[in-house]
Amino acid sequence: MPFHLYIQKEKLIIVEATDLAGLTSQRQLNLFRNTAHQSASISFDKLNPLGKRVAKNRDALALIVGVANYQETTAQAIYADNDAKMFVDFATEKLGVSDNRIETLINDGAELTDMLQSIKNWLFRSVKRERTDVYIYFAGHGLASDDGEKMYLLPYDGSPQFLDRTAISSFELFNDIASANPRSVTVFLDTCYSGTTRGPDMLIASRPIVIKAKEQAIPDNFTVFTAAAGDQTANPLQEAEHGMFSYFLMKGMEGDADANKDNQITAIELHTYVEENVIQQSSGSQTPDLQGDADRVIVQFN
Repeated sequence: MPFHLYIQKEKLIIVEATDLAGLTSQRQLNLFRNTAHQSASISFDKLNPLGKRVAKNRDALALIVGVANYQETTAQAIYADNDAKMFVDFATEKLGVSDNRIETLINDGAELTDMLQSIKNWLFRSVKRERTDVYIYFAGHGLASDDGEKMYLLPYDGSPQFLDRTAISSFELFNDIASANPRSVTVFLDTCYSGTTRGPDMLIASRPIVIKAKEQAIPDNFTVFTAAAGDQTANPLQEAEHGMFSYFLMKGMEGDADANKDNQITAIELHTYVEENVIQQSSGSQTPDLQGDADRVIVQFN
């Protein structure tokens, strides 16, 4: 039985069929697009530490900390543990750090004593003076003192109410690392100090006022990447299930930040890439910061 299809108008279809006896029949179909619940989606590429290869840096070491769930506060640092676990692979594949020279502290494995042990014992003893490149990565909560003068990184069991007793001072952290006399120190902080979090909660519910942390001086051989300005929030990138800063930091290290295509990524190239993408995705509410040597080579591809 032959049939014919005629499209007379944009939404009208006529189907004509003829049987063996020559009888013809027609049916008209009206087509409508259902847009009542249609919405566009945003997607991001999966992070991939493999790809362009780098040389091993046998003297380098990395301390990687990620805390999403805290003992002394219900405010979560969403995806911070995912960030740290992924950064382990980037430390080996893009920074060239050997597996046996990476210390990783995740969630309840990142208590205050764990962090102090890693900084004051493992790191200090592992540094080869004037030869070791040290990498510090921290994803989790940070908080400034009431006057904004001091900045703290919150370990798993840290209390926002008792920062000076239960948290890690960034000033003391930097001084402890500097005293080991490494060749260079590169710090990546996916945290903020304003009292806001990656979720809807404040770190101290009774103090809902946003704190503005003041910029601190850093030692001469330090390069410090920070997720947000002193009075801003370090946001999550929900679609990628990572912190926004961490996602674009690692995406840039894959090679996307190599602006001049010379097979190396400097601090300023990486910062520029991260800054542009974070500002876009946060609608301008989060601006990453860079302190230190802008020309330092962070990633060197073979």
